[in-house]
Amino acid sequence: MAGSFAQICREPFRIFFPAGAFLGLTGVSLWVLYYGGVGVAYPNVTHARLMIEGMMASFIFGFLGTAGPRLTSAPHFSINEVGLLFTLDLLAAGLHVAEVHRFADICFLVCLLVFGRILLKRFRLRADNPPPNFVLVALGLLSGIAGSALVAWSVDAQYSFAYQFGSGLLNQCFVLLPDLGVAPFFIGRLLDLPSSDLPESRAFPPEWKRRAALSALIGLLIIGTFLLESLGPFRGASWIRASAIAVYLALRMPWRGRTFLADYLRISLLLILAGFIVIALWPNFRIAGLHIVFITGFNLIVFTVATRVVLGHSGQLDRLKGRPWFFIIMSAFLFLALISRVTADLAPAAWTIHLLGAALCWLAGALLWFIKTIPKVTITEEE
Repeated sequence: MAGSFAQICREPFRIFFPAGAFLGLTGVSLWVLYYGGVGVAYPNVTHARLMIEGMMASFIFGFLGTAGPRLTSAPHFSINEVGLLFTLDLLAAGLHVAEVHRFADICFLVCLLVFGRILLKRFRLRADNPPPNFVLVALGLLSGIAGSALVAWSVDAQYSFAYQFGSGLLNQCFVLLPDLGVAPFFIGRLLDLPSSDLPESRAFPPEWKRRAALSALIGLLIIGTFLLESLGPFRGASWIRASAIAVYLALRMPWRGRTFLADYLRISLLLILAGFIVIALWPNFRIAGLHIVFITGFNLIVFTVATRVVLGHSGQLDRLKGRPWFFIIMSAFLFLALISRVTADLAPAAWTIHLLGAALCWLAGALLWFIKTIPKVTITEEE
């Protein structure tokens, strides 16, 4: 048992990835239960919160909790830190299921503050700097903190400036910015590119500062567009956001070289951009555009990165030399879910059946990924 606790502290993904997948399955299942007449209340808020504060947050905690200390040569998390973070994560999700949304958002806010404090402590103890693009990760966490605070404060006034801005920060920036910061770096790792041409150092060399400044500028610009939209209708904000993402991907995405998972990450990032372009072109189909961002952007990035992490830490990387059938089928189900969800907004007369179809396709893909991947979190690779 002591060995298991030590392994979880070194690699928190081993408990956070299963929890995140379970919470995602729960969040989407609510639509099936609702339309199946099980007596579940209309789950629009609960679904959104479980997917962001539950699923996405859990995968973020698991990945950064595992990779962060390794990248900076800092001490791994302690069992008390992991236990507290995990408890708050699940408590917030449980409160959302109980539809106590204000207290759930406050609990999630505390969870993010705890996580931020843990990371800040490791940052101060680092022997090396994180990649410059990880400035976007920090901005994403700050967005989650500010967003959950604003949403909790104004939950009874959902058309207010505070709620609208907080919702943009929590539901989009909290995941979007870390994805932009981590995915290009991760693609480089998948392609066996040098992780950095910067010397190992606690100090910040000029080149690190230059790259970090560009990432920070992109992140702040994206955050600013949500602020502008919250102040009133401003169509230009959507174009600024899409343009900022496009510039960042053009400058930071490794475009040469191919591997199975690297291609999926590239596709996911381009679909995030496509989703925001759809929102800019057709504001009336904003929800459809956002589901392009969520389903084949955020979700596919999470499953791709998590697959590499789990197989890599269980000594089964050889499975990625080919094209894992389960991952291809899972991805196909996600794309079917996307098509069905977008069609729901394009064909209001068949809205319910398409929404239900989207939920069932997503559940089929996620459940297949869960069955084929999550059991391997119990396997440790020999040093």
